[in-house]
Amino acid sequence: MKKICLIAFLASSIVAGVQAQGYESQYPYDPYSPAPQPQPKGQQSYQTYGGSGDYGGDYSSQSTNSLLTYGYLSGHYTYNDLKDDDLEGGSGFGIDLSVELMKPLFLHFGLDRLTSETPDAKEIDVTSVTGAAGLYLPFASRFHMFGEVGVRYDFVNSDYEVVYTDDFAVFVRPGIRFAVTDKLELGASLLFNNTDNYNEFVVEIDAFYALFSWLDVHAGVDFSDDINSYQLGGRWRW
Repeated sequence: MKKICLIAFLASSIVAGVQAQGYESQYPYDPYSPAPQPQPKGQQSYQTYGGSGDYGGDYSSQSTNSLLTYGYLSGHYTYNDLKDDDLEGGSGFGIDLSVELMKPLFLHFGLDRLTSETPDAKEIDVTSVTGAAGLYLPFASRFHMFGEVGVRYDFVNSDYEVVYTDDFAVFVRPGIRFAVTDKLELGASLLFNNTDNYNEFVVEIDAFYALFSWLDVHAGVDFSDDINSYQLGGRWRW
């Protein structure tokens, strides 16, 4: 009887030792390590707000499609179709720089140039410089809403009386951005200016297609009471 009890005690001790050794090999514990200690199987760690299953208003870059960045430099050629019958269509270009601050804030700077002529050789030459502060709301990883408030200054060199002299304006610009796929982004915005020159109210529609992980091609169109503008260019993201 004593032998049977001794054998049972030894067997149980061996099983317990093997289990303990297996547990330690899977979950080693170092009391002197600053790293967080692993959790045993079946015990899930606590997930903080903003994980993959949380509400879509997560500002984590891991939950946002790479197209929907707010750090970029873009440039485009513009053909301007002026609605004034006395003006011919004209070319131009634009440059945009967006800098992301602490999420969800960003800064947006722009430069646009417009040139045109009348049939009697009167010229229009307008360079607009803008600066704005913006806020974006990621309702999902592929869908953002944003808004900007900023100022615009027009440097005017014109022989045509319809376009005024240098002008200062304040504007607001709400809009949306939607990553249809990992390579295609569509966007739309409304631009409200209190300017005395052109483009007091503009509907902007844009499309971007990713050629590389950092470079997109861009096509866009702006509709307003004064000018319809058609754009083609590129965007460098970071």
